[in-house]
Amino acid sequence: MGSHRSYSHHFWDPLRKLFPKRGSPLSRTTTTSRSQSSWCGLDSSAIGEHADGFYKYSQEVLEQEQREQFRLRSSNSTAGSYASALMGPSDRPPLPYTVSSPDWNIFSTYVKSLDEIDDGSACEWLGSVLSVWSRVYAVSKIVVMAFMHYGVELDDTPDGILAHIKHAEELVVCNSVVDLVDNTESLYYALYARLIMEIAAADLCASFALEFRRPAASSALILPEPRQLCKILFLCKQTLDASSICFKLNKELVRQHQLDYIRRTSDKIEGVGFVLDDLIGYRQHAITIVNDKSSDFCQKWGGASVLYEMPPGDVLALQSERYLTLTPKSAVQQAVPSLNLPFVDPHSIPPNVRERDGIMDNRQATLAKLEGKCIGEARRAEGRRRLLDLVREKKCICRSVCNCAHECTEDVERRCPCSERMLSLMVAKRRNSIGPLPFGPRCSALAKAIFQGIASLRIDAGDLELTGELDRGTMIFAEEIRKQRSAGITQNGCLR
Repeated sequence: MGSHRSYSHHFWDPLRKLFPKRGSPLSRTTTTSRSQSSWCGLDSSAIGEHADGFYKYSQEVLEQEQREQFRLRSSNSTAGSYASALMGPSDRPPLPYTVSSPDWNIFSTYVKSLDEIDDGSACEWLGSVLSVWSRVYAVSKIVVMAFMHYGVELDDTPDGILAHIKHAEELVVCNSVVDLVDNTESLYYALYARLIMEIAAADLCASFALEFRRPAASSALILPEPRQLCKILFLCKQTLDASSICFKLNKELVRQHQLDYIRRTSDKIEGVGFVLDDLIGYRQHAITIVNDKSSDFCQKWGGASVLYEMPPGDVLALQSERYLTLTPKSAVQQAVPSLNLPFVDPHSIPPNVRERDGIMDNRQATLAKLEGKCIGEARRAEGRRRLLDLVREKKCICRSVCNCAHECTEDVERRCPCSERMLSLMVAKRRNSIGPLPFGPRCSALAKAIFQGIASLRIDAGDLELTGELDRGTMIFAEEIRKQRSAGITQNGCLR
């Protein structure tokens, strides 16, 4: 019976009432004190301009979908219609839904009754849940992908991040409010607790002076230094801290997740043993800092106001040394499927066209340098060719804040190292259907491209650039979820 219902309607139609178009964005920085903007030196006041990007994007999609006609099936003589008729507006939890809201307890009669209504009158409540669920899922995929690049181990326990992400991907076309709320809250707290643990670990790693000069330009991705990664992870935490996502943080639940992680990690170390000496002396450095209660790290993370359970020295030393990594770990390639991207074979371009384009590229690069721009910004401003066509030929369209911008401007014949990730995102945005890959692997590929885009920003990139990149990634996930729900297809191809 439920197969006649429009899945996209359940996600987008309620948001027309929940998030009307506004003239000025809300500020994500007006969250509670738990955001602790002093972490890692991040200027949280600069982030407000991008805070409502997800909802503004949702509004644009809604306006486009207003052309579509929603067909409600007849509700005569159905148990769901009868239940809906008996229930008044006061018999339902207040909108909007947020994590840990006491009115949205999944064991309450009001929340359970939403699943019994089958005539579309509860779609506003379902849409509110989906808007939070989709954002928590998007942040979790990006954060997990960041961890994988550095080789951070994620336990596949029943209450771990990976298990909850997998369950979320199984629920992508689900219309059960109870199931979606349960998954949202479980994933939120598993992610939030581990995120704080890893921010602290990256912060400890940043205190170690590694005598190594990073290459100025490289065709391979060079991972952000620990201090920069600290800022990136903090931005992800601040997204979860937003009042539109979480009502009131359950600190005890966060601590329980952290203690469980410390216990599991301690058991592993006890089983394999801990070697203090390492090649560069990092472990000795880390344990010395952790044992010194007067150190900046202990003063910063050991306070009662910080929601952080300090692990033993050996656990923290092993946990934090992973952030010394310079290049992505092989686990990334194993977890993300390879994509068949529509690049243009250079040999398929006629020689005279190639020669003419080369001359124009050199002229454009010279003019860009005279104007203090990069070649990517010049190409974007000129608009002579579609950006998609340029990326397919691996020509740089990156902005000046990207690590590759200077090198690609100096050498216009260079193949832009960002082409693969940029083309994968462009193809995803232009695609009307759900694509050939299942939902989970498809989102893993998106998360990889999004994180590598953030990681490719220069170390002096401002907070707004980092936040903007993260917000754009969240919007891409929202659109991918919309497509999946419109198709009504789960990972195994079955309708819910």
